[in-house]
Amino acid sequence: MVVKEIIKTKYGNIAVYKKGAGRKNVLLLHGAGCDSTMLSWREVFNAFSDDYTVYAFDFLGYGDSDRADELAGSTYFKTHIACVRYVADHFHLTDFALAGLSMGGAVAIGFALTWPEKVKVLIPVDTWGVSEKMPFHRFSYWYVKHTDLTLAQYRWCAKYRWIAKWSISYALIGNKKLITDSLIDEVMRSCEGDMAGKSMLNFQRSAAGKYRSRPYYLKKLRNLKMPVVYIIGEKDPLVPLSDIYRAAQENPNSRVEVFRGCKHWSVKEQPKRFCEIVDSVLISDAESVRQLTHD
Repeated sequence: MVVKEIIKTKYGNIAVYKKGAGRKNVLLLHGAGCDSTMLSWREVFNAFSDDYTVYAFDFLGYGDSDRADELAGSTYFKTHIACVRYVADHFHLTDFALAGLSMGGAVAIGFALTWPEKVKVLIPVDTWGVSEKMPFHRFSYWYVKHTDLTLAQYRWCAKYRWIAKWSISYALIGNKKLITDSLIDEVMRSCEGDMAGKSMLNFQRSAAGKYRSRPYYLKKLRNLKMPVVYIIGEKDPLVPLSDIYRAAQENPNSRVEVFRGCKHWSVKEQPKRFCEIVDSVLISDAESVRQLTHD
């Protein structure tokens, strides 16, 4: 059973989710847009074995956490990273596996660079933060800086079922059998009101620099000492596969796992494989420690 708790931070209240009581700890971070913890990670929560305690939280402006209408700007990612620290400290988490999807991947990388002693394994999934430019970067920069059309896009997704279904099919889910009526309903509900649209616009305006994307971690990745596993959907239209391979080449502790046939919600399409990867990395790392101790 997943238990929800509200944690007070100096930035606002955040909704935290916990399942299990195992000795292995995993913290999951969701993406931008209409996303939230349970929308991205529900299947993964259910797929983890009893060996794990799984934590996740809704970022400010998402799900059941407080709104964050004025969060856009230079402090955007720093604030989200600080909230990860709040959650880790609240539950006394050290030496845990940290996974982040899309925007959450960039937050996870930033946290691991800032507090590396806390992260046992880093798993960026279809991640932001390693691409130097957005598609059609100059136009994208102008679009998000000078228009509010993102808000209209989310209103359309909330109102028109065919637009919500098309959006999921185009960008998020490769296996059409997984695009169920209940998933479409959930996405439409998450787009209702204006919180999802404003949160996405905050992300876009914070992530779009004039000449390159923000954050851009590529040259800092060599400082990561923990094992890093990049997961990417083979057909992800939002994150170039070449950028993920380039990021992995920056660090000898890194590798890439490609989820065949998947798009941007790769872990939602193949939750069991995600859990198997986490388990294999933790087992491998533990064996390495035992070998060093034995030697």
